[in-house]
Amino acid sequence: MLLITLGVLLLSLTWSALETWVSGVGEPMWWPPTVVALLLVLAALRQVPLDVTVLLGVLAFLPAALMDVLHALVLGTLPAGLGLWTPVVLAEAFVLLEARLGLIVAGLIGGVLLFGLLVHLPGSAALRGAWLNLMLAWLLLAGLGYAVSRILERAQAQRGLQQQALAEARRDALTRLLGRAALEAELEEAVTRAEAQHTPLSLVVCDLDDFKRVNDQYGHAKGDEVLRVVARRLKRGVVGGIVGRWGGEEFLLVLPLSKPDARARAEQLRRDIEEREVAGLRLTVSLGVASYRIGEGSTSLFARADQRLYEAKRAGRNTVR
Repeated sequence: MLLITLGVLLLSLTWSALETWVSGVGEPMWWPPTVVALLLVLAALRQVPLDVTVLLGVLAFLPAALMDVLHALVLGTLPAGLGLWTPVVLAEAFVLLEARLGLIVAGLIGGVLLFGLLVHLPGSAALRGAWLNLMLAWLLLAGLGYAVSRILERAQAQRGLQQQALAEARRDALTRLLGRAALEAELEEAVTRAEAQHTPLSLVVCDLDDFKRVNDQYGHAKGDEVLRVVARRLKRGVVGGIVGRWGGEEFLLVLPLSKPDARARAEQLRRDIEEREVAGLRLTVSLGVASYRIGEGSTSLFARADQRLYEAKRAGRNTVR
């Protein structure tokens, strides 16, 4: 962005110098693009929002464009500066702003051209024809810019919908945690990263004790509420790790921790569930912890954590193994 901006600045100054040298008359079209370039420098440095930059640039361009039109009509020529910078300004407006605002900018430039013609109509037929060609070129640029801008906006909206759909597909509909498929992918990636970087990785499988009793005694609506509350607590208690719903009342925690630290974290979560009511009920959880071993895959790591969970269940539940 900064290099492009400096290029625009250099081009505007070069054009002004060449225009003055060739014609002997310096037209007032060098400073608007220079102002735009300086504003873009500020935008690149994040001192001014980009949309504000473009609007300020347009405001700098319009009065200079009007002066250029009137100057050309008096001399009986075409506004060379306006002809050069109109495509640049329209491109900035349609690409950096939304299509509707770009169309407003194009209309303002067209209004400048029409106003100049009404104030001082060209005398010769050839000059009037040249001005008509300039108007047609402006109209074509405006229409093309609007069409391209609308295509880009629709494509961007479509990409946003696709990304949203993909994100929703990764989520469990009830708890809004990651679902099983997403968890499998995240676990595989975590194992690959731990293998490559030699960093600690632990897996915790968490299961609600006697959850079937909750559904049988209080109904499935209460069971769903319990799952949502447990999901929020697990997510709140895991910082820097990944929490998801593996299925039913079983949750999976992927933690960048050594086994002792992972067991301590699991014990904190167990106590939090035991000591505070969950949706108005007293419940407990059992947790199994396994840490990654060099060379093993995600399937083996999960199998060991799942085995620890069953050991916790056989030990009387409400414990960490």
